[in-house]
Amino acid sequence: MNTRAEPPENRGMGCFGKGCLILIASGILLVVGGIGGTYWSLRHYLSDKPAPIPEATAPTATTAATPGETSVAAPTEKSAEVRERLDTLKKAARAHERTGVELTAADINALIAANRKSRGTASVGIDGNVAQAQFSIPLQKLDVPFRNALGLGDRYLNATVTIVAPPGTNASSVQLSEVTLNGHTIPAGLLDWQLPGVGKSLRTYVIKYANQYGVTDGEIRDGKVILHTSGH
Repeated sequence: MNTRAEPPENRGMGCFGKGCLILIASGILLVVGGIGGTYWSLRHYLSDKPAPIPEATAPTATTAATPGETSVAAPTEKSAEVRERLDTLKKAARAHERTGVELTAADINALIAANRKSRGTASVGIDGNVAQAQFSIPLQKLDVPFRNALGLGDRYLNATVTIVAPPGTNASSVQLSEVTLNGHTIPAGLLDWQLPGVGKSLRTYVIKYANQYGVTDGEIRDGKVILHTSGH
């Protein structure tokens, strides 16, 4: 009897895969919980509908380009190529070599699309020297203590985060320039807020992921996120 083999799960990629996206969303929600503090305040910051998220679909089969179109790498192929570059960056850092990697919005979105847990929940765009991440995550995906207790499992966390990173920015100095949640502005300094019930800040995890890949500094420039190792 013939059985259909399920495709292997694509391995995640640190901060740009499921881990950091869900972490950021959970952190935003916990911060909002600290601001609002009540059921009605929380519902004010959440939505009953998902926001439209551009998605680079991760196909299960090779798709042929239609006549007149230029063939492009499928998201799964693209994510594998990007992960290979990031692995090279990590090896260079371990060897104390100065090197760098450039990531376009398409690179980052391919990593998001390649993971079934983050696919369709976030999208990144880069315009010149400004990066913007858009999230639309159902709360049922987030493991936060007050989700079920307050009956918020059917709500969505729709957020937009804007980041500007000049040359020399590192994990300890990067800042969010604007954060909106369901159309409402929330403090952009939430990276350094201690998360209720956790004690750590989101920046702690940003530093953790930077260290994981040996990234010492970076910048957002010319439509790219540029990461560097120090060589020391």
